[in-house]
Formats: sequence, structure tokens, C-alpha cells
Amino acid sequence: MPQVSHEKLQKISAALLRAGGCDADEAKLVADNLVEANLKGHDSHGLTNLPGYVRRLIKGETVPNQKARVVKDDGPFLVIDGGRGLGQSVTRQAMALAIEKTRVHGVAITGVRNSCHMGRIGHYGEQCAKAGFASLHFVNVSGHPAYVAPSAAREPRFSTNPFCFAVPAAARNPAVILDCATSQVAWGKLKVAFNKREQVADGLLLDPNGKPTRDPSVMVPDPLGAMVVFGGHKGSGIALMCDLLGAALTGGDTIQPGNARDGVAINNMLSIVIDPTRLTDRNRIVSEFDAMIDYVRSAAPLDPDQPVMVAGDPERRAMAQRLKSGIVVDDQTWHDMAAVGRELGLDPRQWN
Repeated sequence: MPQVSHEKLQKISAALLRAGGCDADEAKLVADNLVEANLKGHDSHGLTNLPGYVRRLIKGETVPNQKARVVKDDGPFLVIDGGRGLGQSVTRQAMALAIEKTRVHGVAITGVRNSCHMGRIGHYGEQCAKAGFASLHFVNVSGHPAYVAPSAAREPRFSTNPFCFAVPAAARNPAVILDCATSQVAWGKLKVAFNKREQVADGLLLDPNGKPTRDPSVMVPDPLGAMVVFGGHKGSGIALMCDLLGAALTGGDTIQPGNARDGVAINNMLSIVIDPTRLTDRNRIVSEFDAMIDYVRSAAPLDPDQPVMVAGDPERRAMAQRLKSGIVVDDQTWHDMAAVGRELGLDPRQWN
């Protein structure tokens, strides 16, 4: 498997996206976002998605260079239609609008609907945290059959339905970004395992008969079995809330079968962005953030070689390591990138 610098992967990815119809700015934004996911250890949301993005652009299933369209602007409320644009682009635009609205009102309650795959939702929590704001994000997936079985079920009724909570940096500690799928594992991690011809851990998947399996082929490339929710009935409840809050409440489609399913993953998201200083004194907030985070990290670890971490630490650790060593791209993803590049008249031999 090739190990490639992030700068090189950004250039290759941007070239593929430009060949698929994106202008230079959008191609760079999406390419940087995907490679950043790899840098932060989330290969499931990185380059493994790129060939599919480009093919959907070619087919007209995803609209390049789409601008986020404001459907409703009412005080602190904002609804954005993504127009089936590239999710990294239209959602970043939507969050920029939400951040500006938060500066005015102290809070922005924002719905983003009809966006193609948004990528790593933690990116938008980080965008809000960099502006000094806390945020909550609830996301569903529609447009294709369900993948994830509710607690106590053998048939899927949800998608991976991620949620993200973000808190801005304090004085001593960087931002805390909790970004989770409501399934035990993101679908993209199954794709990475499938590409590498590896089995997955126990407890993640059910086969078509509802029996536990470690074989990712029950879900990749086509869902035959089901993914398992995290946390039993608690994860199942949060997954349902992501459909109800992220989609139904914002005017988007839930995954129920009465809505269209054309095979293209569509994300809908409810974001609540909060200016913490509208609630209490900033010095008090920063002091308590630091004290609480320090207290958690001070816990004695089970394994001395594995320190206690808070949300956001694993991403920072992975990024520091991969910026030095490069990013390992699995052979299947590299092959798929080269194949779509050749279809568009690019010469992958120049990538080496």
C-alpha cells in the first residue's frame, strides 16, 4: 500500500475533482477536507470516498460548484438547501452563515438539507469552535436503503446517523470535539476493511440471517445484512433522533421508505451554534473547561502506555504522526482513484 505525503494527495485529489467539474476553489476545499480526515485518523471519511464523489459528479448525481441556498432566515433560525452539492462545500458555507448569525443573536439554529455526503461531521464542529462557539450537530442519511438495525432488531432501519458536540478551546486545552456515528462503526471503516480484505471486530455486523459476523462483505459494496448500533437501546434512540431532528425537523427526508431512494447518500443536519458568553462570564467558562478537562486526563490509566484522552485527542495525535510519516492509501482506493483519473484523461503514472 502506498504511503504518500498529504500535500501530494491534496494535489491529486483536487485534480480529480476539477476533472469532474469542480472549479479550483471547490476542488481544493473538498480535497483538503478529505485528506484532513485521513490525517486525523478517519480513513473512513477520507480518500476512500473520492472515487465515488467524482463518479457522481460525472453522472450528474452531485452538482459541482453549488451555492448554499437560504430557504428561511428568521431571527436565530436559518434553513439552507444544499441543492445536492458536494457536502464539504455547501455545509461549510452553511456553517459560516450560522456563525455570523450567532455573532448577532448569540445562537443559531440551522437546518441544512439536501446535501450530498458531508464527510466528517467533526469538521463543522471544529469550524464553530475556531470561531469561539459551542455547537451540537445531528445528522441523518437518506437516499438509499437503511444499513443499521435498531436495538433488538435483525433488520436495518437507520443509517449511520452521526452526531457531533463541540466546545471551543480554553486557556490550556484545545477544543473538545466529540464526533460519533450511532452505529458501532462508520460504514466507511467497513469499506476500508473490505478494500484491505480484512475481517472486522466482533459485535459490529449481522449477516442476512441476523447472526453476528466479522465479514464486511455483508455490507460492502451492497448491504445484505445490518450494522449494529452502539450502546444498545441508547444508541438506537439517538439514531432515531438524528432522523427526526436532523431531517424531519429541517424539512429534509428521513430514511423511511416513502421517501425517494435513488442510491445517492443525502445528508440532512440540524446544528445549534451557541455563543458561550451569552450564558455566563467568559473567564468562568474557560476556567471550568480547563479544570474539568484536566481532571478527566488526570485519571489513572488502565494501561500506563495508553494515557486517558478526551474527545479530539486521538485526532490530534494521528495528525501529528501522519504529517511526518505520510498517509497510507489502501491498494483498492489507489486503484479506484487511478481508474477514474484515466476515464477523465489524467495520467496516474505522473502521481508516482
